[in-house]
Amino acid sequence: MKLNQDCIRDLLLYLEDNLTYTDEIKINNLSLKNYSKEDLMYTADRLIEANYLNTRICWNFNETHIIMVKSITYQGHQFLDNLRDDKIWNKAKSILKPLKSVSIEIISKTLSNIIIQYINQQIS
Repeated sequence: MKLNQDCIRDLLLYLEDNLTYTDEIKINNLSLKNYSKEDLMYTADRLIEANYLNTRICWNFNETHIIMVKSITYQGHQFLDNLRDDKIWNKAKSILKPLKSVSIEIISKTLSNIIIQYINQQIS
């Protein structure tokens, strides 16, 4: 299964807008844009592995795991802050488009580099 870069961004933005300090969001029940339940679950699993989400994982009687997102980690917020701006996000996607696939770490570094370049241009 492929990791969808747009799903990463959309899921993080959704979580930021909808999570509260005391409530959790169940990814299994989430309906977001045109992403399948499987895409959202897979993306959430990868964001957990990347240390971007604090979660509680439960198992139901069908031995299916349920992802309860409690919060976005500090590292997740840093990544989210870099991908929030549409102009920066689209530029990063155009830079990475020729590559067959890239890791979340490479996406993050690309976003950071674009932002640093922008800041340097403003200073000059």
